[in-house]
Amino acid sequence: MIDLNEAVYKSTDDASELVPGDDAGRIKDEERPLTESDTEFGIKLVNSVKAMNLGEISYHEMVSNFTLADDLKCLYLFLKAAPYSPIAPIYPQEPFFLFKGVKVPGAFDLSESEAVTITTYMESEHPGYFHELRLHDLDKYHIDAYERAIRIYNDMVDKTRSSYHSQVKEARSQIIEISAVIICLSIILVVMVGLF
Repeated sequence: MIDLNEAVYKSTDDASELVPGDDAGRIKDEERPLTESDTEFGIKLVNSVKAMNLGEISYHEMVSNFTLADDLKCLYLFLKAAPYSPIAPIYPQEPFFLFKGVKVPGAFDLSESEAVTITTYMESEHPGYFHELRLHDLDKYHIDAYERAIRIYNDMVDKTRSSYHSQVKEARSQIIEISAVIICLSIILVVMVGLF
């Protein structure tokens, strides 16, 4: 990993590059695939955060997936802007009695404390690098990628929340149906006992 403290930040027309004191380990613009659009980079941001939330990768691995200076800045701002714990649990997640639980989708379960932990880690790895960072400090490519990532992430959260609410509604209707059956059977048993 390149130490951004020892690196000289250069801004170019295509992408940012980090250049350590000498040319060893230089990250060149050519390393960004020429076909990677801002939308693809935005999707990479979203998928990285989702993979971390699902426990597929650690936050250290997620951060190390981004090597260009502006990529790291974009990730940092994205983590600060992403909605925290946007899907609240409204139904038991574990099975109870005869009923199944409904798990809260974990792909978007980024808490504020986790986001703070990650951004603090990024700041400790690169002291002073993210100080007073604002979106307008990024180049157009990364601003567009950031905006697309936010839009994609929020759309996915909305669809996932709707799906979760549908599953909860289905589980609740199952409770009503089973409860109705149990009440009917109880009434029948009481009537039958009363007849004898």
